[in-house]
Amino acid sequence: MSKSQKKSEVDSKIMEIKRQQTLVLIKPDGVQRGLIGDVIGRFEKAGLKLVGMKMISPSKEILEKHYTNDVAYLTALGEKAKAGMEKSGLSDSRTPIQIGQWIRNQLGRYLAISPVVAMVWQGTHAIGNVRQLVGSTNPISADVGSIRGDLTIDTIEMANLEGRSVRNLIHASSEPEEAKREIALWFTKSEIYDYENVMDKVLHDAEWDSPKKK
Repeated sequence: MSKSQKKSEVDSKIMEIKRQQTLVLIKPDGVQRGLIGDVIGRFEKAGLKLVGMKMISPSKEILEKHYTNDVAYLTALGEKAKAGMEKSGLSDSRTPIQIGQWIRNQLGRYLAISPVVAMVWQGTHAIGNVRQLVGSTNPISADVGSIRGDLTIDTIEMANLEGRSVRNLIHASSEPEEAKREIALWFTKSEIYDYENVMDKVLHDAEWDSPKKK
């Protein structure tokens, strides 16, 4: 590989990292509690750029596609939930996949209660940074300073006891392929904007702090 080819490859990788996008949903509990501005502010202060946003009452079709019906996923989800139930002293005769399917249905019902705010955020390692800012799925385990750690006190244990979804404010894509699939599901290409702001230079321009030529 020539130097120019290697440089081109490196530049392409840098651009891919800097312009990574992820989907974030402010769930009905976050909307109802008036936390939209607070949540957006957390991401903006971290240096992420909002490139798409809308309030939407998700259709049944979107919800069916958002939460995958993959057998392996549902089984793993059910096994994790069953372990949590047993830890709380609860017994459940259902198989892991039956529990996983029930959780999937509950999650869909939860998102359909009232409008959600769907957003696309862009920036360096956007997926990982957003997940860190959001915090653990179980709010009681979320770090202080994270959105879930600071803004909600619900727990998976309480949700299991009451037979409902945990009210944890936010959904955020967990990996690149999931982010691509989810963004395409919730947004059309025309609803995602490509624009420059000050953050692009301060955080993403490698030349910004280089010695200035006189």
